[in-house]
Amino acid sequence: MPYFVMTCEGVYPSASIGTGPDMNDAPWFLGRSVTPSLPPPLVYTLNPDRLGNIQAMYDDHRFPLMRDDLVAALQAVGVDNLELFDAVIRDPSTGEDHANYKAFNIIGLVAAADMQGSVLMGTSDSTLIDADFEQLAIDEKKAAPFRLFRLAESVSTIIVDQVVKDEVERRGIEGMEFYDPADWSG
Repeated sequence: MPYFVMTCEGVYPSASIGTGPDMNDAPWFLGRSVTPSLPPPLVYTLNPDRLGNIQAMYDDHRFPLMRDDLVAALQAVGVDNLELFDAVIRDPSTGEDHANYKAFNIIGLVAAADMQGSVLMGTSDSTLIDADFEQLAIDEKKAAPFRLFRLAESVSTIIVDQVVKDEVERRGIEGMEFYDPADWSG
């Protein structure tokens, strides 16, 4: 089954998150459970200098957020390795709170990069956690049990299978992008 890199480019112009709750450096990218001690909902504020359309997903290392319709699409096709926390995105320009978001954590890292078929950027010798790929190849046998996961070789990278891609596209969730790993760099 083919796999894809899932990102959210947003709808131009896209708003960015400016601040979020102090999570004591929660390990969002480590594949382990995050247990915030803050009462829900977690409140995030848009950057007042970069307002625009609010994205369906923010996967910043400090502020991983998904809109409820994206969460529903993932769960509908059997994604079961998400840890979710109620969240609100506050728009400082209007004072409006968008309560249809979840802070998310993906449980588990999967070492599914085919390093022989991948091309690393420059002279990087990193092959775990923060590898920079010019082209990525996925070892489908290692990825096969998972619908969605963070790539252990580059933990900021979210990989999904064809079923997830098809469901998100079927639901028309704007701003979501799916890259063939061979065409993706990061």
